[in-house]
Amino acid sequence: MGEEERLRSLITKLQVESSVLDRVVYKNKNQHRRSRYFQYLLKVRRDLKLLEAAKLPLILNALFPIIDGKRPAEKAHLPYRGKKQFTGAKYSYHERLLGVARLLSEMSEPVINAAIQISLLLAKSFFVGFSTMVLALLGRIRVIVQQMLLDVVTIFNKVSEISQRKQSVKLTEDVIKVFREYNP
Repeated sequence: MGEEERLRSLITKLQVESSVLDRVVYKNKNQHRRSRYFQYLLKVRRDLKLLEAAKLPLILNALFPIIDGKRPAEKAHLPYRGKKQFTGAKYSYHERLLGVARLLSEMSEPVINAAIQISLLLAKSFFVGFSTMVLALLGRIRVIVQQMLLDVVTIFNKVSEISQRKQSVKLTEDVIKVFREYNP
């Protein structure tokens, strides 16, 4: 499936860009810590950490078999059962995917604000190498986030459509065939 492979490659690329941003923040924290542009970079970094904590690959592993028809659609709406017991709400894969989509949609604003602040820094010709590298990094992050948002919304819509369809179950016992239909 091309959509699944594309989304997984985007996740990998975003992890690489996130690690580069982590390293940039680590190396330049002492010099730039109080400035506005660096605060925006920290917001972008925080959002990337939140996205990583959402465990999108785990959600995709549960939802792509539903889209392919290998698992029933009701599995998307069952609560997530992680290996570790934790206190807190257990959300379904469908709700978690919606949360990832919201996070991705909210990530574009801090990226743009950081890029604006860095471009102002570049216009004043301060820290030219740093500014150029960070602008390129923010551009790559924004493109990846927007493409991931498009793909995640598409997957969410497909799962929603599948789960709204009328489901039928065929039960056979000896010679008697029973059809049971239900609406989720």
